[in-house]
Amino acid sequence: MIIRVVASVLVIVGVFLAYAALKSGDYVISRELAIHAPAEKVFPYLNNSKLAGEWMPWAEADPTVKMSYSGPAEGVGSRSSWDSPGQMGTGSATVVESVPNRSVHTKLEYVKPFQMQQDAELSIRPADAGNVIVTWSVKGTNTFMGRVMCSFMNMDKMVGGSFEKGLSNLKTRMEKI
Repeated sequence: MIIRVVASVLVIVGVFLAYAALKSGDYVISRELAIHAPAEKVFPYLNNSKLAGEWMPWAEADPTVKMSYSGPAEGVGSRSSWDSPGQMGTGSATVVESVPNRSVHTKLEYVKPFQMQQDAELSIRPADAGNVIVTWSVKGTNTFMGRVMCSFMNMDKMVGGSFEKGLSNLKTRMEKI
């Protein structure tokens, strides 16, 4: 009887691991929000690492995070780094492409609690009646262990919720100025 139970558990675990191994590792998480402000007013808050830190939700989510900045203040090479014993871990974000009033591409590199890289994009497109649409997206490829973890957690909901909070912070800031 015990052998059948153990064999059944092993089969279930094997099927689950095969499912995770065959699951695509590629992912994209994206959110957007209309902001009543011109692109020229919004863009500096996407292109400057310190200004971006004013609206991004990470410091609110992890008050223990210590931020540092290097490279130029804005544009390609602008870099923010973080270190936290809490939720944020350790990593950096470096602007790798900047198109004025349109988009900022960033390479994200995480060191702790695990190593990982992602590509992030903040983009602006015109909308109606003096509004712009700001889109925040991230894409990458999960390792096998990442695919296993994502079988139990909804990363789109978790990360997307942070993006929604950040975009809401940006909207509030832009519409007050």
